[in-house]
Amino acid sequence: MSSQHEPGQYEGANMNEGNSRGSRVKGQISELAQSAKSQASAAIQPIANNARSIAEEQKQRGAARIDEVARAIHSAAEELAREIPAAGNYIHTAADKLDHASRMLREKSVDELVQSASEFAEEKPFIFVGGAVAVGFLLTRLLRSSPNAADEESDET
Repeated sequence: MSSQHEPGQYEGANMNEGNSRGSRVKGQISELAQSAKSQASAAIQPIANNARSIAEEQKQRGAARIDEVARAIHSAAEELAREIPAAGNYIHTAADKLDHASRMLREKSVDELVQSASEFAEEKPFIFVGGAVAVGFLLTRLLRSSPNAADEESDET
């Protein structure tokens, strides 16, 4: 019996073993990646839920403030309508738009509002930017004039 080996006899075995190791390593890496993804998702979920909760609370506060402004505008429109009926009608129409915006804020979820805003921004970008600036200005004015802001300012002085 000769112990001569034919060329390439062990090369095939080594290749199969290498392929098998490579497959195992790929599988382990895939499992680690999936585990990391699951852990990251689990860690982010409470943060996302908290952000949604805060956004929902702010949305409700915003709707309440818009209601207050709409009521004040309706009241002013009634006063004006006694002297200039056409002007009163226009102002009531503007207040009705605010009422509609308030209802939309109350009825739609934060995700639905974001989706609607995104669609509008794609359809009419110039109007969206102008509206965003106007809304930002109005919100800043409303928040600065809110009772809580007045209390905070008086606490600082």
